[in-house]
Amino acid sequence: MFILRTGLLLATLLLSACSMPILESFNLDKTEEPAIKNTQTAEITDVSEQTISEEVVAEKAISESDKLNKERLEQLETQKKLAEANYAELKKRVGKTDELPATNIESANIDSLVQRLRSYTSKTNTDIALLNARVNERQKLATKGNLIRIFLSEATITHQDSLFKAQPLVGQWVRGETRVIRLKENILFENPKSEDLQVTFAENYQLIVNDKVVGTINPNKEKNDASFTVSTQDSLGSIVGKLDYRVVNSE
Repeated sequence: MFILRTGLLLATLLLSACSMPILESFNLDKTEEPAIKNTQTAEITDVSEQTISEEVVAEKAISESDKLNKERLEQLETQKKLAEANYAELKKRVGKTDELPATNIESANIDSLVQRLRSYTSKTNTDIALLNARVNERQKLATKGNLIRIFLSEATITHQDSLFKAQPLVGQWVRGETRVIRLKENILFENPKSEDLQVTFAENYQLIVNDKVVGTINPNKEKNDASFTVSTQDSLGSIVGKLDYRVVNSE
């Protein structure tokens, strides 16, 4: 009986000894699991923050690029307007000028187009300055065919709901000169009814009223006249009139 009890006790101790490492290992595994989860969470957080940071940088780069492109397009538009204004003035006052450079954005980069327009504007600025110098010289010399006297005998202005007849006007133009005159219903008193009229005596002897050629001056013919129908400068009305002109010879 004693031997049996001793055997049972030893068996119990043996079983206890065998089960202890298993429990310890099980507890260790359960203890380490949160650490692994914490590491994974930290890695996910780092990746998310990096992704957000990269997206912010990308959006900022796109925003700066859009801003730069907008500024360059604005520069292009400004240079186009300057070039077109010079082209129109020389075409009117001289009768011819260099053609405007092509401004097709698809065929060249914006910076190249801006530089091309700047070069054109610079050259035509010089051409206009030389033209003004020639006009001043002609005004001093007033040789045959370089000076005409214009008499605006009739002018009826229709502008939206307004209709009036302008008072006659007289003035002298030098070849190559363009000037704006104010047509008024009554010259002596203030009157809201008025309209601008641009008259040009071009270097090629064309007589131009509001961008429309109404006649060609013959320097060998002392007197002539021309009737015209032109749009107002804002294109919202019309001016119908007649002018007489004669060549002024040097005194």
